[in-house]
Amino acid sequence: MQEREGFSSRLSFIIVSISCAIGLGNIWLMPYRAGAYGGALYIFLVALFIFLFAIPVLLTEYSVGRGSGVSGAKAFEKLTPGDTKWYVNGYIGIAGNYLLLMFYVMICGFALGYLWKGITGSLIGLSPADISAAWAAMTGWAIPAQDPDALARIGITYNDPASVAAAVNSAAVTSFSLMVAIVALGMGACYLGLRNGVERVGKYMMAIFFVLLMVLLVRSVTLPGAGAGLAFLFIPNLDAMREHGTFRILHMAMGQSLFSLSVGIGSMTVFGSYVKRERRLFKDAFTVGALDLSIIILCLLMIFPAAFAFDIPRTAGEALLFLTLPNIFNAMPGAYIWALMFYMGLAFVAFSTAVAVMENLTAIGMDKFGWTRSKSSLINFVLLVLLCTPSAFTRNIWAGMTPATFPHLGAFFTYLTMELALPIGALLYVLYCTRKAGWGWDNFIKEANTGTEGWTFPVTLRFYMTYVMPSVIIFILIFGQVQRWILTPRGILI
Repeated sequence: MQEREGFSSRLSFIIVSISCAIGLGNIWLMPYRAGAYGGALYIFLVALFIFLFAIPVLLTEYSVGRGSGVSGAKAFEKLTPGDTKWYVNGYIGIAGNYLLLMFYVMICGFALGYLWKGITGSLIGLSPADISAAWAAMTGWAIPAQDPDALARIGITYNDPASVAAAVNSAAVTSFSLMVAIVALGMGACYLGLRNGVERVGKYMMAIFFVLLMVLLVRSVTLPGAGAGLAFLFIPNLDAMREHGTFRILHMAMGQSLFSLSVGIGSMTVFGSYVKRERRLFKDAFTVGALDLSIIILCLLMIFPAAFAFDIPRTAGEALLFLTLPNIFNAMPGAYIWALMFYMGLAFVAFSTAVAVMENLTAIGMDKFGWTRSKSSLINFVLLVLLCTPSAFTRNIWAGMTPATFPHLGAFFTYLTMELALPIGALLYVLYCTRKAGWGWDNFIKEANTGTEGWTFPVTLRFYMTYVMPSVIIFILIFGQVQRWILTPRGILI
């Protein structure tokens, strides 16, 4: 049997874990959900859930991964052979990873598209209306809602159905091409292996992004009118509770915290399987969680002061990232250089997360089916292109073909992942590691605390993880769904 790869150092393990956790979840999803669900209040709840739930779940994933030496798809069979009721954890993880990439890859594709816009400088000097029209033309989303003059400047005639249809078809081709490019590059990195591909991608891309993030943050908070954005971020708005419902907000914040750390569907389990046994795992889990939360705050400080300064609605949705930042650059001396550098960093951090999840799928093929790394990479490339195609077309030629009240299929896949797969998967990981019918507390705590360096996970938290965490997750999960669909339905849901 081929020896399993490992990280070259603890720092590499931390950086790759962070690159998987941070990604566009903090830069793209967190800002627009914070805008929709109350700003400071929502941010506080996400932070609370990261420490109370997400970090302990991350520790269970690391422990299961290192204890089994395989990915989440095979870990439960190896740790508790013959106990088939727990194998469902592995299947939820497989489905969850594919679901995550079914909407996430397309957002990565948009980041890649904006990198090209950064290279060409096509957004430099444009008005907010022109920037909005450029986003609509690239994605095909809401073209008729754009300013007619802005559309005319990019060759789209507002009141000509043929011109609008041609623009929508062009956006479909662009979206599909960007999606295929992300999948090809990501699976190519996995094909190269852990150290030569995944580890190098995470280390270099995250370093570039962090430097650029700090520079843009300083510019954002010093813009005229940025104070209103800072107030939105740090002064709680209780009206959101009344508008959306308490359990709805709690449910969304819990899902966001799990998504932010990429836990619940086994994405981090595979990285645990690459870790040597010299170090205890709790300090690394806590470090990843704390750094992830820090990046969340920094990203929000970069986005919202600028959004308020340029009068961009805080509930602008997924386009908030792609509408706000170009305006920041246009307000800075040397706009072209800063825009190019940021879009490069944005594409890098988006890509690094996609690669981390794709590595999990590659490892699943190797562990579950005995494929070689190259075979698993190629098969997953084909599968992901097929599975991600609906998200490529859902904002353009398939617009309107959506279930329930979701604006597009990407939002539906986001719902399935964040509000169902992640909390259910997290619950099962916690139960598996604390129940005698599963792996059990003794095995879990022994694995988590194996090593001579790092922090010891307190055994006094056994009652909390065994009874409190599962009860609260179940309670919030059930009542969050009730409030979403029955008590306070909102029409379009995000």
